[in-house]
Amino acid sequence: MASIKRIPIDQLTVGMFITGLDQPWYRTPFLLHKWLVSNPDDIIQLKRHGIQIVTIDTDRGLDVGAAPATPSEAAPPTPDEPPVSPEALAAPQNGHNSHAAAAAVYRQAMEAVERVFSDIEAGQPPKIAALKPIVSNLLKQIVEQPEVMMIQFCLDKMRRFDGTLAAHGMDVCVLTLILGVENGCVESEMEALGLAALLHDIGFVRLPRNLYRKAAPLTEQEQVLMRQHPQLAATVLSQIDRVPETVTTIIAQHHEFQDGSGFPKIVKQGDLSPLAQLMALADAYDDLVTTRYGRPALLPHDAIRQIFVLGAKGRYDKPLVEVAIKVLGVYPLGSLIKLNTNECAVVIGLNHEDRLRPRIRIIKGPDGEIQKDPVAIDLQNQAADQPSRTILRALDPSQEHIDLPQYLDAAIAGAQS
Repeated sequence: MASIKRIPIDQLTVGMFITGLDQPWYRTPFLLHKWLVSNPDDIIQLKRHGIQIVTIDTDRGLDVGAAPATPSEAAPPTPDEPPVSPEALAAPQNGHNSHAAAAAVYRQAMEAVERVFSDIEAGQPPKIAALKPIVSNLLKQIVEQPEVMMIQFCLDKMRRFDGTLAAHGMDVCVLTLILGVENGCVESEMEALGLAALLHDIGFVRLPRNLYRKAAPLTEQEQVLMRQHPQLAATVLSQIDRVPETVTTIIAQHHEFQDGSGFPKIVKQGDLSPLAQLMALADAYDDLVTTRYGRPALLPHDAIRQIFVLGAKGRYDKPLVEVAIKVLGVYPLGSLIKLNTNECAVVIGLNHEDRLRPRIRIIKGPDGEIQKDPVAIDLQNQAADQPSRTILRALDPSQEHIDLPQYLDAAIAGAQS
């Protein structure tokens, strides 16, 4: 008997394992469409958001007609799936402890990654055993509080003046793990994605030292050298025992694209690893919002739009692009925006039910005056006695002379009080 079944929502009980919903990604607030129903509130939330048909896997949970399990009796997820409910991923996590924990994990991970890359640049092979706990700790924080980790990602990037291989690896790792969780990757895939993201550019250590950090556009000869870094990374990894093949594959393919473009063109069109494509999206977004090779950094909103266009042209798998837009938002966290009221605001939280109406903090009034006490507003749930606010466009913080980290810090402090 097939283990996958589509059932009406009224037949769903605690103990069933959901693998799909009847609503497309952009119409639900849930950041994960695969989980074990362990709480009756899960079913209430599904009904509240208009879900009528769910797909279940009877090999991983109860079948229709089986005695409903109580929350304490519900079987744990299979070993290759982290025990995550959609609410744990979708709900914004506030409070001093959550932000302090995220900041500590991010800082410790960054320090550990920098040590690993210092060893690599000194000619020592990367220590996979030292990297696995980094990935595990980051993943735990991302699963528990993805929005907090995204704010930490934004703050770290805004405050960084010198881009290094370690910093880029860390950025791509965080983004990749967030995308991987949303895409329903299992635990073994998440570890491979995290390790590959941290190490995806280690091939640059075998190239001229200043090539990665060059501010001006690359010459034709330098472009030829740069395109060797995925294969050079494979050479570095070949010196290490017990590197999972999946990690090597992701790194080797992270500049190959679905439409046959990219480099080093060692994979036939259609044979690309889905995990490599997922990490490539995270890498592309981080590159777009970073000044690289004479190209100025794009605003986060413009980077998202560019990725959407590339997906429409066939470079990336469209469902993966949808995942990226769902997680990052149309106006990502930290975006500076102009409202129809002529006010300026900073995006401090996402609304997964409506990606065009995030949570914001107004920092400039309609006449351009700086707000001494910035007002936090949820554009999805606006007060009836206030003007109806909508986003007109994204703004460049440098042109507006806005210190974004200051306002993100203030937003965090406000959430903690």
